[in-house]
Amino acid sequence: MTELNDEVETVSHGLELQAAILHLLDGRHHNIVLSEQTLDLEDPQIAKYVRRYITRCKNDMRAKPGTFAEESEFARQLERYFHHESDLPGFTGTVCEPLAKYFEHEEARSFAVLAVDYRVDDVPYLAFILLEEVDTMTCITDSVNGRILNTVNFGTLSLPPFSRPITSFAVINQITGEILFVDQTKWNDGISVITDHLLDAEAGISRKEVVEHVKNIACEVAEEFHENPTILLSKVKNYISDTVKEGMPLSTESLAETVFDDTPRMAQAFREKAEEKTLPKVVELPKAPIVTAMKKQRISTDTGIEVSFPAEYFQNNQFIEFVNHPDGTISIEIKQISKITNKL
Repeated sequence: MTELNDEVETVSHGLELQAAILHLLDGRHHNIVLSEQTLDLEDPQIAKYVRRYITRCKNDMRAKPGTFAEESEFARQLERYFHHESDLPGFTGTVCEPLAKYFEHEEARSFAVLAVDYRVDDVPYLAFILLEEVDTMTCITDSVNGRILNTVNFGTLSLPPFSRPITSFAVINQITGEILFVDQTKWNDGISVITDHLLDAEAGISRKEVVEHVKNIACEVAEEFHENPTILLSKVKNYISDTVKEGMPLSTESLAETVFDDTPRMAQAFREKAEEKTLPKVVELPKAPIVTAMKKQRISTDTGIEVSFPAEYFQNNQFIEFVNHPDGTISIEIKQISKITNKL
């Protein structure tokens, strides 16, 4: 468990584990084992293992929203579970049956399904995390003709290491039915196993895509109104970072009002482009990855120079300044430098 202990990641305050269960769907060897008991969360190592995966799901910028289909069996079983008409082993075993059939009959692959019932600030959530098992080599001790033999055993399946990204998971708000999911595993038939065989849901746009669209639209607006897109982009990044630091969701309307507070025509242009892209009006963003992603801004010039700065510096002429010349060229002045270090 060294990897688990060494891995450092921000864990959300207010996260409380209620119950967790692990089902084995080994389609490669036709070995489907649905657990009838939940994991022992009193074991600190198991609790840390489960919490670690929940935190990674919560912070995943790839996550897309989903909406249950009207006749979703998962949604029906979720409602029964929420009203205590079934327990976690029964509920998860039932909804995992389509996955088990898929792995056995349509695509022979082996997964462990970690299902977790947890709370964040008293809001109940359910997570289904697909952990694709990997082939490992283990050392075993045997006895041959009465003599000890240490040898290598091939083809043993084990859970993936933490260094491997989670390619498929779903997190469901038990009260609202809101879904966030990722399914970037390459399935043979090009489907999404999470939405098509587990949830029976439709997918929306990911949080990462929303942020990228917002940044791109801001740059487009700046160019249309002959403003410096680099400076405007820094304002957008700072606004997004400050918003998530305050625990607030990203609102495109609030962004337009704040970033373009003194240029209403640009604000309106931003709103219209956001509507054309059908961006959600409000989106929840995870704090840790957003603050990291918005911290730096990189620029590249047509003269081949690339520079990276803290985003907030672009709004402060004390450290960096862009100077527009009559001939249409731009100079960048970097100020108050006391030392330059080469990055090899």
